[in-house]
Amino acid sequence: MAVLDAKKTYKALKKKGFIDALYKSDDHKYLEFYHNDKLILYTKISHGEKDLTNFLIKQMSEQCKVSKQDFFGLVNCPLSEEQYIELLAEQGIIE
Repeated sequence: MAVLDAKKTYKALKKKGFIDALYKSDDHKYLEFYHNDKLILYTKISHGEKDLTNFLIKQMSEQCKVSKQDFFGLVNCPLSEEQYIELLAEQGIIE
């Protein structure tokens, strides 16, 4: 079963253009992804999680509109912010 470190995932998404949401929660960190000043999507990470299990990885990949494999690429760095934007454009999520 695949596992991702929650802190590493959070930092990697921040480096790929995600920003902390204005909305705060006591139990989750919310991250938003904007393109051309338009909110495209958001995802969240639980404050209490050290590792993201397969279930949470699947949820986050769906929220980020990519396959689980591409989500791993986004977090582990082979997938750049530009490549991520291209994937979203190919799906018609952004122009």
